Amino acid sequence: MNFYNSSILVVLSFAIYLYWYFKKTFKFFEKHGIPYVKGNMTLRSFRKPLADVHRDLYRELEPHKFGGVFNMMKPNIIVRDPKLIKQILIRDFSFFSDRGIDIDENTDPLAHHLFTMKGDDWKNLRIKLTTIFTSGKMKMMFPLLITCGKNLHKIIDDLPYDESFDAKDLFARYTSDAIGSCAFGLETGSLENPNSEFRMMGKKFSEFRIKSLIRVLLPIPSRLAKLLDLTLIDSNLQKYFKDMVDTTVKYREKNNITRNDFLDLMIALKNNTMLQKFQDTGDLEDLQKLLEQIGDKFVKSDVVMTNVSLAAQALLFFGAGSDTASTTLAYALLELSLNPAMQDKLRQEINHVLATNDDQFTYEAMKQTKYMDMVIAETLRKYPPAPTLMRKSNENYKILNTNIIIPAGTSITIPIFGIHSDEKYYDNPEEFRPERFTKEEVAKRMNYTYLPFGGGPRVCIAERFAKIKVKIAMVYALKDFSYRVSPQMKLPVEFEKNYGTTGPRDGVHLIKQRL
Repeated sequence: MNFYNSSILVVLSFAIYLYWYFKKTFKFFEKHGIPYVKGNMTLRSFRKPLADVHRDLYRELEPHKFGGVFNMMKPNIIVRDPKLIKQILIRDFSFFSDRGIDIDENTDPLAHHLFTMKGDDWKNLRIKLTTIFTSGKMKMMFPLLITCGKNLHKIIDDLPYDESFDAKDLFARYTSDAIGSCAFGLETGSLENPNSEFRMMGKKFSEFRIKSLIRVLLPIPSRLAKLLDLTLIDSNLQKYFKDMVDTTVKYREKNNITRNDFLDLMIALKNNTMLQKFQDTGDLEDLQKLLEQIGDKFVKSDVVMTNVSLAAQALLFFGAGSDTASTTLAYALLELSLNPAMQDKLRQEINHVLATNDDQFTYEAMKQTKYMDMVIAETLRKYPPAPTLMRKSNENYKILNTNIIIPAGTSITIPIFGIHSDEKYYDNPEEFRPERFTKEEVAKRMNYTYLPFGGGPRVCIAERFAKIKVKIAMVYALKDFSYRVSPQMKLPVEFEKNYGTTGPRDGVHLIKQRL
């Protein structure tokens, strides 16, 4: 009986302590004069996809320009106002230069890449990598992507008519081949073989991992994380890419092989031979824009490129570029299947551009696909691959025209999906309407209400490459084929329950039909 009473006393004491701790913690927003939403973002994410959670929070904070919510035990400030978003992403970038993701290079060497890096390390690597993604370099890789596009056309041609197929899976195989070719110099054969090793690694990269979530949310000592294999990226996946890059780099350097792909450019950066081998006129313009945005508040430091750092950037290139592009392509084809008139209009544009360019889709011809640009832009509005942008305050920050100070170390969230779904900026946001992105409509819209690639100095560095990859796939998927929605397709689309993307939970099921 005494033991029973003692146990009850311990439980009650612990409950009282938790109540006191939570009450004290949740006073954070009241203390700083920040409006907030009750509850916890982490708990909400167990019930809904994160994209939906952030859209809900965005709406609940109306009409405030910003507001707070807790993520586990950490305060998180959601920024809703486009002017304040611009202030954070560009004008006061030095206060918010980091994403707030803590990486241990000992346990996660290939997670230490441009997306997660901080401060001077990020700045100097970003300056170096900017020269890789200029228009001149993209033109250099264009033929490699065209080959992948032609292979996609062949695979679609072999699909039976009037039978359902998963467009998400098909385009994921295409993007695997495209990344494999442009980033690693590999013919991965994912289109022909859905179970190719490279494709399986792509699936592993995009899978939800509870270990990754724990690593992001909890401050775990390095030794313990290594012992428990609590890595942000699966350790076997890291070994696969590290070994592959290391072998390929050594082989190319030894045999003086040039393939005009991403890895060639990285090797040239590593060996400081970029200007001699791959100079183009676009370098200076892109670099100057970046330097103007960054400002001079960073202290320059040297960045030494090793095969491990090359592998880390290549893995980021693979992970960020494969799943996001395939998701965008699948959603675009879904919307075009739901809107046959739009599908016909885009097909007519594609065939007209091909007819006026000797039936070749060239880098120059790509610039003529104006309606395709609008279709892609509207797809990215309705289904932004990353539903949020994350930042962290490096020092105390006073919000413009207020007396409110955001303490150093506070997480900041910019809810892209919420903004893209706001009727203030996009009337009837659930409607798919490419004409929202005519020059006239774009000019009328408030800045920083369209952020599929982010904004400011940390904007997606591979935006050009991503759009080219998507355009080529759309040309070869639509020029000779028509599609309708399969009865297997669940509408409206439900997102995957994971920690960050808007991928379709049950795929995108379409039917190829005769023109």
